[in-house]
Amino acid sequence: MDLSKLSKQELLKLCEENKLTKYKSKNKTELISLLNSINQINPQIDNQIDNQINNQIDNQIDNQIDNQIELHLGDCYEKLDLVDDKSIQMICIDPPYNIGKDKWDTIDDYIPFLMKVIKKLEMKLKDNGSFFIFHNDMEIISELMMEIKRNTSFKFKQMIVWNKRFDNSNKKGFMDGFVVKNDLHNFNKMAEYILFYTFDNTYKLIEARQRLNISQMTISQEIKSKTGGFTGWYSNIETGKNMPTRETIKPIEKHLHLKYEDIVPKFNNMKTHHSIWNYEIAKRSKIHMTPKPVDLLINIIIHTTDENDLILDCFSGTGTLGVACLNTKRRCILIEKEKEYYEYMKNDLFKIV
Repeated sequence: MDLSKLSKQELLKLCEENKLTKYKSKNKTELISLLNSINQINPQIDNQIDNQINNQIDNQIDNQIDNQIELHLGDCYEKLDLVDDKSIQMICIDPPYNIGKDKWDTIDDYIPFLMKVIKKLEMKLKDNGSFFIFHNDMEIISELMMEIKRNTSFKFKQMIVWNKRFDNSNKKGFMDGFVVKNDLHNFNKMAEYILFYTFDNTYKLIEARQRLNISQMTISQEIKSKTGGFTGWYSNIETGKNMPTRETIKPIEKHLHLKYEDIVPKFNNMKTHHSIWNYEIAKRSKIHMTPKPVDLLINIIIHTTDENDLILDCFSGTGTLGVACLNTKRRCILIEKEKEYYEYMKNDLFKIV
């Protein structure tokens, strides 16, 4: 019997089922030790654990595609329990917009529904990870942004505008036809929006300084001005005004034992994009109305992850993000509740890719 094959969430569930106490704060190693000690007292637990391990292995074999894509069918809120906390480098979701495009695009209590999912996603993201969410309704976006600000630790970074009508676009002439209508009484919307969030990790600096009893001045004097005087370089980092650089992290690591990756969200500046992105509208999938362009998703991926990093999409639709991950040598977890889309990804899309 090998408990190490179970995720932390499954170990916690097993502890709960066996009425153990004081297990919620323990790490995976401690949980395994606790369960092993119970096995010695109550051998009947062995069969229960073996069955759980076997079910997990069967599930992995059924859902693993080319060692890069882990595919799950079911409600995203429930399936997210299978994902380890702080294991995901980048989350990119394209949830239903609640505008009645299809049977899955009408949701009661829409904002509470999204926030319930987003708060669980917050637990899965690494401290230096990134979170992206697509939408096209500005009133919903504004309400959602305020809920995220009030109820999560996510820090808003940017609203990216995906511009669909631009020079050299294959659809430019077609979309021009909507602009020149005589009975038009508004500016035609030919864009979608992407909210970009990370975490603010500067609290770690303050906590480490207080724990180690080190003053700001002690760290600041490590890097002086050209004339040999003191500057506010460190205090500006601690207040979030500036981010550490590869150079300024050295005295921070020396005194506080915090590394660059502990503080700075991963971002690979490709020196190609600002907050307006011009990308073609994706061709409709044979079973899905609104897939996103693969090249747009690749742009998100290469800016915020490295090869072999783990990416998550819990509204995966027909798996466009999975295609982008395969094309960039990233790993990903895809969760989709519509069985038709799940079967398409499993049996058609990724086999072709």
